[in-house]
Amino acid sequence: MPKTALSRAGAAAWSVLGIALVVVLAGLAVDRLMPVILPLVVAILLTTLLRPLAAQMEANGTRPAVAAIISVVIAVLLLVLLVTLILPPFVARLTELGSSLEEGLQRVAFQIGSLFGLDRGDTDKMLADTAERMRSRAGGSVMAVSVSLAGTLASIVLVFFLSFFMVKDGRRMWTWALEFVPERRRDTIDELGERAWTVLTAYTRGVVFVATVDAVLIGAALLIIGVPLALPLIVLTWIAAFFPIIGAVAAGVASVLVTLVGVGVTEAIIVLGWIIVVQQVEGNVLYPVVVGPRLKLHPIVVLVSVAVGGTLAGIPGAFLAVPIATVCGALVGWVRERRSCREHARPTRHGVLVGNGTG
Repeated sequence: MPKTALSRAGAAAWSVLGIALVVVLAGLAVDRLMPVILPLVVAILLTTLLRPLAAQMEANGTRPAVAAIISVVIAVLLLVLLVTLILPPFVARLTELGSSLEEGLQRVAFQIGSLFGLDRGDTDKMLADTAERMRSRAGGSVMAVSVSLAGTLASIVLVFFLSFFMVKDGRRMWTWALEFVPERRRDTIDELGERAWTVLTAYTRGVVFVATVDAVLIGAALLIIGVPLALPLIVLTWIAAFFPIIGAVAAGVASVLVTLVGVGVTEAIIVLGWIIVVQQVEGNVLYPVVVGPRLKLHPIVVLVSVAVGGTLAGIPGAFLAVPIATVCGALVGWVRERRSCREHARPTRHGVLVGNGTG
């Protein structure tokens, strides 16, 4: 018996090591292929938003290609409109935002440092060392920045091209891909694909809605209080919603620090309280109602997913982590449902159906 237990423990250990090796290799591969993977996934997410519009036009007699073109053009026009309205003032005040965040962080750091017996000089040195390390990691030449901007523009163009073909021929492409699956597994894979697409659609619509509500509610408070950098903070709040928990905390801290510097302590406390209220409404009302209970992920799963994605592939990895975790969670739920159905349907030797033991 001990030998059997030891053998099982050894097999389990090798399995864990094998899974870890696969995860590491997959992470390295994803990191190298991120310039292709990120536009592809963003195009899929965008398609979940555009496909219902195209389907509605097709139902009214519009040809699929025309419906796809109209849907993508609408998305492009919305992007251009948002960029035109938001980007210039955002960029113009970005330096000021950074200065306000730095000053607010210094104030908080001085207060915390004094609690631990650190004088102002020690705190300044710690902040300077931290800022220097961050600059050394994020630093780059003008040429590198230009290449990055060119790559971003190319990725945006690729996203819209991919979205057009997915909106127009998505179902046909999926049917074609199923031809490579063994026939006995084809229905199962098709069902898995439908489940993944359904939950991904619900996730995308939900997160866009929640991001908009967060930006409107928090932005209204910032405008009413008179925070000088309200527009950049509203944009930051909307973007941060695509990085659950971590993004909300980062955007909230930024809003509070800027309010502390630009307006005052009392107003910063008010902003902090309002942000907490909005986050509670989001977590306890918006996500359960809008996104739906089938997409619930434990906060630990979300945090670990974002952390692992960010470690393996930086900001793009953190962005992709939660949609991937959502789909994986839905597929695991599907497997459990199938297993439960088999257990309920499995007959005993006497032909009696086996239940789940709950009475």
